[in-house]
Amino acid sequence: MSQEAHCQECGNVVESLPTQVEYQGQEIHLFNPVICVDCLQQLCERHSATCANCGGAIPPYTQVGVLKAESGEKQLIHMNTACSTAGSAFHGYWGKGELREFIQIEAC
Repeated sequence: MSQEAHCQECGNVVESLPTQVEYQGQEIHLFNPVICVDCLQQLCERHSATCANCGGAIPPYTQVGVLKAESGEKQLIHMNTACSTAGSAFHGYWGKGELREFIQIEAC
């Protein structure tokens, strides 16, 4: 990095980007937002969602598939070949404990 980057959570200097951690068997490489390793680990523990298909954790700052559930609820799934259904036309971004930038791609 050419200039110091600071964690948006705690303000400490982030030594290198992307911030890399392993959480429940998943490698996370986070460029944006800038968050230090300790804060990213804490965010994962507090704000991970549960995948509706495999039951595994979906860490914050991850792309997700979105399934429609009963009563208008939404279920989140990992965006990988094992969890994402071929016909899934709903995609979003799992942020800090909430679904962000949710879009529906029109089906053919």
